[in-house]
Amino acid sequence: MNILDNMNFNVHLFPEIFTMDEISALHQIEPGYTSPDGYTEMNALIRRLELARLLQNAPQRAEISYRLVEQAGIGCGNGCTNVMNGVINSILKLKQVEKGLEHPEVILILPNYTVYAAQLSNLNDKATSKYVYTQRENNYLPTSCEIRNAITPSTVAVIITYPNNPAQSTYEGENVRELQQIVELCQANEIFLVVDNIYQDLIFPKSRGFTEIFNLTDKLDYVIKVYGCSKDTPFYSGFRTGYWFGDPRIDEKYKYFISSMENSMNTHSLVYFALNLYFKYKLITGEEPALEDMKLFDQGLFGWSQNVDEHLLFKKMQELKLFAKYQSRIQLSDNIQADALRRVTEYVKGSKVFVDYTNQQIGNVFFIKVNPEYRFDNDDEFFKKLFYEVNCGILPGNVFGILQRPDEIWFRITLIHDRVDNIIRYLSKIEDVFAHSAII
Repeated sequence: MNILDNMNFNVHLFPEIFTMDEISALHQIEPGYTSPDGYTEMNALIRRLELARLLQNAPQRAEISYRLVEQAGIGCGNGCTNVMNGVINSILKLKQVEKGLEHPEVILILPNYTVYAAQLSNLNDKATSKYVYTQRENNYLPTSCEIRNAITPSTVAVIITYPNNPAQSTYEGENVRELQQIVELCQANEIFLVVDNIYQDLIFPKSRGFTEIFNLTDKLDYVIKVYGCSKDTPFYSGFRTGYWFGDPRIDEKYKYFISSMENSMNTHSLVYFALNLYFKYKLITGEEPALEDMKLFDQGLFGWSQNVDEHLLFKKMQELKLFAKYQSRIQLSDNIQADALRRVTEYVKGSKVFVDYTNQQIGNVFFIKVNPEYRFDNDDEFFKKLFYEVNCGILPGNVFGILQRPDEIWFRITLIHDRVDNIIRYLSKIEDVFAHSAII
């Protein structure tokens, strides 16, 4: 079976961002639990990173950014999925206290990765999902008009992902105004806007920048950002760590929920996560690691009984050349992904079987449309043809919530599971089968 959709980074293709030997040599790690929401261990580091990101993209807003970062709420969890679960439950609890809504609604965007719909379906009628079906002409990003038309007095939250999965499109250029209007709309109606930015560091080239949600508002009210490293960092997939940043009113409720339902992360994952975030911060600021920064790692990060000698930790970091290795490995990883995006884009553009695609040179997934002249009643029929006749495994568009129509057959592939030559070869096999199929 030729698998064309596998989110794991290929072990033979991508460099390991940190090796276990390097982590062990840096500092002894005490196996065990961390604080329930990771606040104690990660608080200062996350604030540093988010401030650097805001200043990088809007230096003229420095005074506002410093204030927002200082006042923001923060919490970690076992991956963005669990973080989002905690955030959603915290919002529902807060809104229940504030307004006493009997049937709160959460607006979800389609197509998108359907983990949020699954989470809401497990809440035993505490909330219902309401879907906004976005349009191809808008690159499957929601517009402020679409959000406005979906809002009701029962709406408590809107969840959007940008860059989008599977479309790998984002708000940039003139389209940023659309996102700003969504922010303003949600704040004016006291509705939480939760943005999943997990693909934020995979926009190529990196000089394009990224639209930070908190550069579009002067206040934290009703806005929350969620981020994790599993999509942009080789070998981090599966370590299950992420964080939220934003409106501090959910702080206590989030801590309670994560403590009672998810318990906590483990120290190994948290150390890996912290080093990744720290070096991201240094890449943004253009600075080298510094001794004074080692205090970012001394709040129980390596284990509650581990005392950190900041001078020794800094010395070890220098001896291991961790930052230099990190930079070269990330650059290699980015180059591999950017090259795969370029080559697959060129291939699909020249195809007669594949007539459309969405990817704005972002991330490591690719969304492709099949020529409607090859008639299929639905995505499932297309999936079965590939599975049995081409021996290829893909994710059809209906997995992401695209309505099943004969003229809208879409499927997603990933670009990190195999060498791009093989990925293109598998796409060619699909084309060969269709080339010998009758057009209805």
